Amino acid sequence: MLYKIRHYPNSVLAVTLKPKERLYINPGSLISMDGGLVVSRVCGGGWLRALARFLLGKENLMVNAIHNPSDQPLSFTLGKALPGNLTRLDLPKNGIVINPGVHVAHTSGVNMGVYWLGLSSWWGGQGLFGLKLQGKGRVFLGSYGTLNQLSCPQSFVVEHSHLVAFQPKLKLKVNFPRGIVGDLQSGRGLSSLLKGSGNLYWQSRSLSSLGRFIRLRLR
Repeated sequence: MLYKIRHYPNSVLAVTLKPKERLYINPGSLISMDGGLVVSRVCGGGWLRALARFLLGKENLMVNAIHNPSDQPLSFTLGKALPGNLTRLDLPKNGIVINPGVHVAHTSGVNMGVYWLGLSSWWGGQGLFGLKLQGKGRVFLGSYGTLNQLSCPQSFVVEHSHLVAFQPKLKLKVNFPRGIVGDLQSGRGLSSLLKGSGNLYWQSRSLSSLGRFIRLRLR
């Protein structure tokens, strides 16, 4: 498989599949493709894992598999609904945990499951569970705004809605702000405290902040 991330900072992923290759993509991420490619719906990791992702992790029940059945290379383009970056990640041994809506695509050998984030994450509007990706392969993630990678310096704090992904060996705790209960209900001011050694990824824009901005203008 060949790929190239183009049109930074509002990136798209251009992929070329060699004969008989396939890539698994998030439904809704496909922009265009060559006519010889075949798209099918698969549950991704079995029905039990698919149901867990759908009911607990706020993810699609099915994923799309793009397959090249021909004897020549064929290409397609992927993107996200929100403007921002795309990045490639080679999965570490212990996998990675991502927030809902971040996954764009992954190669064969990657297993998709759920990961308990905690009640405080639910207060922040991110849900009780995140999506855990593990196995051997590559994952393509998308962000709202710029996507930044950081090696955690033992402890690091980021506003909760800006957190995109982290390695599960990092311990996550969502801290509540002091003050008005309404801020808690909206997720405003919640921060994620990560402790340990590992990589984390955060985005420069916040979808929940955008939602609050729009609601204020519609009053």
